[in-house]
Amino acid sequence: MSGGKDIGARVNACTLVAGVLMCVAFAIMLARVAQLQVAPSARLSEHIQERVTTATLPGVRGEILDRRGRLLSTTRIGYRVFVDPTRFPDPPEAAIVALADAIGVLPEKVGEPIMSKVAYNDAQASVAPAPHQVDEQSLSEIMSRLFGREGEREGPSEGEAARLVRYVPIGGVLDEARIDAVKALKIPGVHLERRDIREYPAGSLAASVVGKVGEEPKWSIGAERILNGELLGTSGKAEYVRDAKGRPLWVEPGHWNPARRGDDARLSIDMELQRIATEELKKGIEDADAAGGRCIMLDPLTGEVLAMVDIVLDRTDLQPFPWEPLDPNAPRPSVPASRPRYKTLTDDPGRRIHPALARNRCIEDVYEPGSTFKSFVWSVITERRLAKPDEVFDTEGGRWHTFYGRYIEDVTKRDVMTWREVLVNSSNIGMVKAAERLTFQQLHEAVTRFGFGKRTNLGLPGEGAGIITPMKRWSKYTQTSVPIGHEVAVTPIQMVKAFSCFARPGDLAGTIPEVTLRAVDSESMSLPVVNRVLPADVAAMTRETLAGVTHNVEERMKQARRMEGEGTPATPWRYVLFGKSGTAEIPLGKAPKGMRRPRGSSGYFDNQYNSSFIAGGPIEDPRLVCLVVIDDPGPQRVRSRTHYGSMTAGPVVRRAMERALTYLGTPPSVGHEPALVRTGE
Repeated sequence: MSGGKDIGARVNACTLVAGVLMCVAFAIMLARVAQLQVAPSARLSEHIQERVTTATLPGVRGEILDRRGRLLSTTRIGYRVFVDPTRFPDPPEAAIVALADAIGVLPEKVGEPIMSKVAYNDAQASVAPAPHQVDEQSLSEIMSRLFGREGEREGPSEGEAARLVRYVPIGGVLDEARIDAVKALKIPGVHLERRDIREYPAGSLAASVVGKVGEEPKWSIGAERILNGELLGTSGKAEYVRDAKGRPLWVEPGHWNPARRGDDARLSIDMELQRIATEELKKGIEDADAAGGRCIMLDPLTGEVLAMVDIVLDRTDLQPFPWEPLDPNAPRPSVPASRPRYKTLTDDPGRRIHPALARNRCIEDVYEPGSTFKSFVWSVITERRLAKPDEVFDTEGGRWHTFYGRYIEDVTKRDVMTWREVLVNSSNIGMVKAAERLTFQQLHEAVTRFGFGKRTNLGLPGEGAGIITPMKRWSKYTQTSVPIGHEVAVTPIQMVKAFSCFARPGDLAGTIPEVTLRAVDSESMSLPVVNRVLPADVAAMTRETLAGVTHNVEERMKQARRMEGEGTPATPWRYVLFGKSGTAEIPLGKAPKGMRRPRGSSGYFDNQYNSSFIAGGPIEDPRLVCLVVIDDPGPQRVRSRTHYGSMTAGPVVRRAMERALTYLGTPPSVGHEPALVRTGE
């Protein structure tokens, strides 16, 4: 019995000792864990990482749509290669060549950035040799062996912290096949990173309006820039717990904040109208042998810009203008024996890089409107009852001198014209004689009331305000120039906005809408009088009078077809339009720095013109206002006197409006004698 008790006592004693030892060991372990957590050693600190990782979830940029929901700009996810130089194979030659082949670039485009960062990292190593100990000599040897030239070693910039570079982007965004090829290589240190790629399904058709996204919003242009605040998505954040190997385990409640996609934006641009305007403008430029052209279509009721096209041809037959140097000792430019055709359009380097980087000349560049401006002056004189529609003016047979001796000539030469005929036949003499009944202040006010001389605030950057002679410099010469569209410079967007006062219905006639690039919900919108510039009855009278101008254009188009042997057209125009043509020589503008105009210069590119036509329609219920400017019709057009706006820009407007109104489902005009055109045009 006593033996059994001794055995039991020994067992209990052993158990107690073991338990005490285990408790002591556990306590020591806990103390060690606490010590490692609170005060780890220097060597261990180098390897400690947070167990909670924060990942940024990028927000996706919203899409830009046209007014009917067609996609203009969207974002897709792409991938490109980046390299961690600290893990790249050593020796690197084979890996560089294989990676270059996989992503489809030259080996030097891969090797140079990688090896320069390897050399830089090695130069920063101060404690222990880095995995790739490459000095300048060995780097040069590798680069010479790979690419046949010396490599350049990149060092730290002044004040830069001495830290290793572990991110080197290589090449651009890859397609699916190249992504698979890179993954198949399994090269250490080679990774794929996600990139948001902005794509433009409409291509160059609306590039100048839609614009382009840069790496930062401040580098964006066009609608991408002005709508950036709503298009830009909001980044999210996820905090997750990792295991010792960095693999995610779980996400704590409340530590997931999803990314928010940016809002979509719907522009007022209608891509079908944009296509129609582009096609007809290209044809008009070709027919006129012109240097370029511009076209805007506007909804006069809502102020929405439905189409905006700007085309510049890359012509090789244009000569730079021979400005004279201010320095009297500098050599003078040679004077050509025959007058060359000078380059009249502002140089635009961005246009050569990408269509979205081009100057939008529809809002940035001004031009003298010529006779298209007469409709505004005519309506103001009529409003003030300084001339009645049936009043007869002596138009002097088409040739006349003002009281101070300035020579004025008409294209349509007649002895007399009624006040209506002065506008329809675009009589310079009749307009100047009527404008003499206005004071200087009244004519200046007539110009500014329509919005000329100030920006429309469409929203696109670079918009011009136009040029109006200030009152302090207003002269008798100005008083006879402005009524015929000279000594005033406007932008195309200003013209279509102002002309809308003749195209608005009912009591809204005579008012001007604010122009916009955003689509307007016509069912819910209200149409307040934004700015009344004319009484409704005067605006309606001007509209009816301008219908006679478009009729003349249509008759000229028929005559031109007969002269070209095309016979009598067979298909009638569906819509009656009202509009006005204009032709003006192109001003030289400001001389370059250190230069001046040549002696004897008129201040214009002689015999080089901007020819334009602006119209609204259909006359009974206008849906569109359309302006076309043909820049610098060719010399043959000038010699044959077919460079006028009615013969170059007028047919473009006529064809574009016919197609556009048909596309919009506008009922045809009734009760009129139509002009006829060839089937299919």
